Amino acid sequence: MQVFIGYEWFMSGLTKIVRGGFPVGLADELREKSEGAVGWYKSFLDGSVIPNARAFGYAIEIGELLIGAVLIAAAAVWVIRRTRLSDRSRALLLAATALAAFGGIFMNLNFHLANGSPHPWLIPKDGFDEGVDLDSLLPLLELVLVVISVKLFAIVWRRLAAERADGDAVQAQAAGGQPGQAPATRS
Repeated sequence: MQVFIGYEWFMSGLTKIVRGGFPVGLADELREKSEGAVGWYKSFLDGSVIPNARAFGYAIEIGELLIGAVLIAAAAVWVIRRTRLSDRSRALLLAATALAAFGGIFMNLNFHLANGSPHPWLIPKDGFDEGVDLDSLLPLLELVLVVISVKLFAIVWRRLAAERADGDAVQAQAAGGQPGQAPATRS
């Protein structure tokens, strides 16, 4: 699932870059599509995003590419090298996955709001529209990635903390002290 979500993000960003014109045309696209946006979000678009659409356009392109690349690479490393990774590397991989998935949720929600799309549980306006659009489905799948990554991260982090505590106890015993105590110093 993570690779497919990553592929979707990567291809979306790559298409925007290869086809060109996305940052330049974003303001016009948002003016047109945001007519049905919720009032507070339309105000945000009109006051902040549309006047700075070119910068937002480049940020969207780069963000989509990064989210996709991180999700794909993290899944590949996890599958291919999981047993050979140190706990620190696993923690880093899980944190990167959670951050990329959270970034995807943020972007999907903004795309959904900017399009003025109805809530996914309502009947579409047109018989040719999909029942659930991708910007409504992806955040749910990405949320699953965030939850799983954070839970696994917590497990790995606790294991790292336990190893650190065991190492401190061994050092304290080697220095002649009791576990949990600092070694005695000579004056």
